[in-house]
Amino acid sequence: MRSSLQWLLGGATGLVVGGGCYWLVGDPVLAAVTGVVWGVGLALTARSARHHPSSTGVTDWRSARWIGLGTGGITLAALLGVSPSLPISAELRLALGLLIIGTGLLATTTARLAENERQGGTATTTKRDKTTTAEQSIE
Repeated sequence: MRSSLQWLLGGATGLVVGGGCYWLVGDPVLAAVTGVVWGVGLALTARSARHHPSSTGVTDWRSARWIGLGTGGITLAALLGVSPSLPISAELRLALGLLIIGTGLLATTTARLAENERQGGTATTTKRDKTTTAEQSIE
């Protein structure tokens, strides 16, 4: 996927999510921020998959546990942190949940990209290195 297509996908997603939040709640700032975090998060996820394909698949428990913990924490905050016991409308609750999950998507993707750059970011092709794969399967 070309870079412009990634940002077009992110922009379209941001407009849909932001527009949906505005339709639900009517608050332009909440809608705009939610749309931006979803749009940028999705565009960066597509960029990460294109430029660092080896980092998109988790192959061992060491990496998977931290990704799972982060995803579980974000989901817990979105579903239970913004709970039905709060004195807010169901529409606002949904919009806040979308904001939390979108922020988690953005945070996870930027952390993955930062780690790839820290390690040198050499995984820019889609071909797998057979020696690295063989060494990983031994561990």
